[in-house]
Amino acid sequence: MTEQTRLNSLDNLESLEFYQQCLKIASETEDEIGKAKFLAKIGNIYQCLGEQEKAIQVYQQWWETAIKMGDTDAQAKALSGLGNAYQCLEQPQKALLYYQQWLSITRTIGDSIGEGIALGSLGSNYELLGDYQQAIHCYEQWLEVARAIGNRHWSAMALGSLGKSYESLSQYPKAIQFYQMWLESARLIGDWKSEGICLSGMANVYECLGQYQTAIEYYQQSLKVRRNIGDDCGEANTWFHLAVVLEEINQGSSALKAYENARKLYQEIGFDQEIQHCNDAMELLAPSFVFWRGISKIWQALKSWF
Repeated sequence: MTEQTRLNSLDNLESLEFYQQCLKIASETEDEIGKAKFLAKIGNIYQCLGEQEKAIQVYQQWWETAIKMGDTDAQAKALSGLGNAYQCLEQPQKALLYYQQWLSITRTIGDSIGEGIALGSLGSNYELLGDYQQAIHCYEQWLEVARAIGNRHWSAMALGSLGKSYESLSQYPKAIQFYQMWLESARLIGDWKSEGICLSGMANVYECLGQYQTAIEYYQQSLKVRRNIGDDCGEANTWFHLAVVLEEINQGSSALKAYENARKLYQEIGFDQEIQHCNDAMELLAPSFVFWRGISKIWQALKSWF
């Protein structure tokens, strides 16, 4: 846990204690508006702390209070909280029930922003369920809403989600079509992180199609973008995937160098499992790597004696 994360947790705990006291007072004085307000804040804090079960209990109370008050906007927000909490608990089937109700209310009250968020959440939830056709249906509607309200960031996100879903269905021409539109949108709005992710997505599709040279070109573009914005994790992943493609076309020395670059970045980040994946790949690619890694360990052991 980083120092900033620890401080944020302490802030949340202090806020939690305060809002719980406020909730107690609101309940005792039968202040339903105040009760709903503090239940919302407490539920959100529990979710930030990763205590999803407690968040669900509080969101459930908030939802019931909102129904009692006839506050449809609060009902929608409580339902979104319940859906998000169940999704965090990897219970997408339960999340689906709340997301669907959330979407219905946003449409009833004419909340286009809420509708867009609900459609995006529903789409990602259908992906978790492996129902990519339904995910696509949601993402298409999300794209329509985003364009209607002029939200270019949402439009880009919806295009990317459509590309990813079509890729999951192995419908690669469709995936390329939407990834290309996503790439154009990301560049238009200056979203460099999305541009890097999109370029890697394009590379992966071309790799699946066996068009390795094109895949390499997209991975190289992705590397440039990720390096420029300081995305070490994304750069490491891209080096690793590039190495895999280079292996496919029997460019062993280039692949080995790419694995080394990925491993170096993973070491800086502290991703032990990914470091091991790099080592395993390098051992298979170059048996001499095993020998030199053994020599290195022996040398480190000898140094500790002096």
